[in-house]
Amino acid sequence: MNNFNNFLNKELNEPQKQASTKITGPILVIAGAGSGKTRVITSRMANLIINENESHGSIIALTFTNKAAGEMKNRLTQFLGMSYNLPFVGTFHSYALLLLKANLHLLNNQQFTIMDAEDQKALIKKILKNSGLEKQFSPTNLLYQISNSKNKLDSELDQIFTNNYFKEIYLAYETEKNSSHCLDFDDLLLQLLKLFRENNEFRKKFQKKIKHILVDEYQDTNLVQHELLKYMALDNNKNFNLKSICVVGDQDQSIYSWRGAMASNMLNFQHDFAQTNLIKIEQNYRTVQPILDAANSVIKNNQERTPKNLWSEKKAKNRILTVSCHSEIQEASGIANFIKCLSKNTSLNNIAILYRTHYQSRNIEEALLRYSIPYKIIGGIRFYERKEIKDLLAYLRLIINPYDRTSLFRIINCPTRGLGAKFEKNLYSLWLKNPLLDFKQILELILNNSDTNLSVTKNNSVQNFLNIFSNLKKEDLASNILETIIDSIEYTDYLQKAFDQKEAQDKIENVKEFVQSIYNFEKNKEKISEKNLENFLSEVALMQEKMDSKEKNIDQVQCMTLHAAKGLEFENIIISGLEEGVLPSSRSLSTNKELEEERRLFYVGMTRAKERLTLFRSNYRNTYGQSNDQVISRFLLEIPENLIKNIDISENIELKTTDQFCQWLGIKNTNSNILTFGNFGKKIIPAQKILKTQKNNSNNFKSFNKLTFNNNIWKKNQLVKHTKFGTGIIKNVEKKDEKDFYLTINFKVGEKKILSNFVKKV
Repeated sequence: MNNFNNFLNKELNEPQKQASTKITGPILVIAGAGSGKTRVITSRMANLIINENESHGSIIALTFTNKAAGEMKNRLTQFLGMSYNLPFVGTFHSYALLLLKANLHLLNNQQFTIMDAEDQKALIKKILKNSGLEKQFSPTNLLYQISNSKNKLDSELDQIFTNNYFKEIYLAYETEKNSSHCLDFDDLLLQLLKLFRENNEFRKKFQKKIKHILVDEYQDTNLVQHELLKYMALDNNKNFNLKSICVVGDQDQSIYSWRGAMASNMLNFQHDFAQTNLIKIEQNYRTVQPILDAANSVIKNNQERTPKNLWSEKKAKNRILTVSCHSEIQEASGIANFIKCLSKNTSLNNIAILYRTHYQSRNIEEALLRYSIPYKIIGGIRFYERKEIKDLLAYLRLIINPYDRTSLFRIINCPTRGLGAKFEKNLYSLWLKNPLLDFKQILELILNNSDTNLSVTKNNSVQNFLNIFSNLKKEDLASNILETIIDSIEYTDYLQKAFDQKEAQDKIENVKEFVQSIYNFEKNKEKISEKNLENFLSEVALMQEKMDSKEKNIDQVQCMTLHAAKGLEFENIIISGLEEGVLPSSRSLSTNKELEEERRLFYVGMTRAKERLTLFRSNYRNTYGQSNDQVISRFLLEIPENLIKNIDISENIELKTTDQFCQWLGIKNTNSNILTFGNFGKKIIPAQKILKTQKNNSNNFKSFNKLTFNNNIWKKNQLVKHTKFGTGIIKNVEKKDEKDFYLTINFKVGEKKILSNFVKKV
């Protein structure tokens, strides 16, 4: 007990202590990133038991993951010792299950079982098959829509499902589930809410026993959970009827709206629970102050939030670098180059690369492999191991190797063609008996073999599969072959039907990126004969081999999406793709609500950094072989200029880029020797000497000068500064005379056409 009170008085800052010791009433704790919210929740529970003599049975703490619950229990045990019984600490769903099981008599003594995700999918598949709709709808997508509607408490089916078939499937799903005495995970919360609403005695009994409720990550609660807490804590007249309810969270880190989370719940808490005590915990123990200043400046542009200002005792200077690149290829190489420089002073495990969506990882992965930098994909799969990429690779490999049984069995029923396990078994047996036949010949044999007894539907499916390959030759352009396959099998439609909306979109973006990888491959080959499919697949195979060889390396760069980074921290954070349409994503630009969530996502990424934050963007990105202008992300423009060091590497040779990175990091470039230029013969010349000579006598280094950045050139997508309008980005350049240009520039105040001598490069 004395140990805990020493901790309470010496280890907690004043707002943390206030949140831990405030005993009564509704309490809303706004706990910023890295401010120690888990410490607050566990300290509060320990204080209630040790100093306020509350029984463990009168306290519950609700979390979102079993991992978070386990961490809280461990900390609580350290405070209380092994002799104390712990309060309930667990997820919303586990607590709902506990209450429902304990009150079966109020549910007509009706025993029930819980359906897991596979059970749900099996039931939906059965309903679709019985309705003859298995080809029209994806079970995964339907379950996502059903869950989403339940989490939003939608009661009018006509509003939930605009398609009449959806409504019928939903009703059939609920009927079958109820008749089997089953509940899905969403039902656990809904049934408990129903019990609170309809049984006043149950509500009174609950409020007599439970006196203190704590909730972690409140910004991630959905509408059902928010309603549930109101019934747990308020009486019929909406008066507060417990000793305390304390919810801890941060609207600025609410990034899960696609799974029902509502950032507005934290704002609504003060409205729904009268006389709420608001406590802000703003001291950050993770990040240096300049990065926090930048994050504060970005997130204050959101409207749906309670204002706060993160601060840290970790003072520093020059900790944010922005890097402008020519293309996504150079961006990936620049990231790898930067990590090479950074790794001189830090371990790779302390470096994380964050991106908005999975498809961005391909170029980055390939660059890391080229630079021999070990890496690990967190919360995802390496690009060439993703299902959709392996599917398409299997089609391509069959063209090169028509005897590839593994590839054939992967795709013979993908997309679904109604060729089930029995067909595949017969095909495999027949092929074993005829090992000299290729896949076309063995399928033709099945078609012409009366013993196989194929139905008309299956016969047509096999013939249609063969038709895909009828005009494809391995000598053709690899890009033409891949695009023909994607169109022929309607692969995009298949992904949209087979997966829920968000997952399908991610997979479609990966497919687009795979097509782009072939365009990049062809672009780098001078001879037409080198641009064939066989060469492309060989390069992919070598890439995969290099990936496998790095797998066991312990010291690895961590690569992940911004969503996956939540809750993590690293010494060095690198964020790629700071462009409109990438971050923020193109899908978020239509509504302010979605745009604010994108800004929160960027804020989460920024606040993962402990020491350094590096932000990359490209002037151009390639899509299906077309180069498209990119506009700088508005989030970058929201960071004060005095906090940022800008580097433009778009026209650099790699050597100069390395020097710029090392200079910013304050380290010596030990790899700055390059081979000859001009008349230096075979002598090795230090990079800094060449750069200095090039600057003083450019005529001697014409070839070098073509590759390096010319400071007299104004370029589209370049950052510039105006004394009145601030920072902007060049959208168009028109030559006025030999010295001056007319520049069309996007500023925050709007678009302006200005003479070049009135602005300067950032």
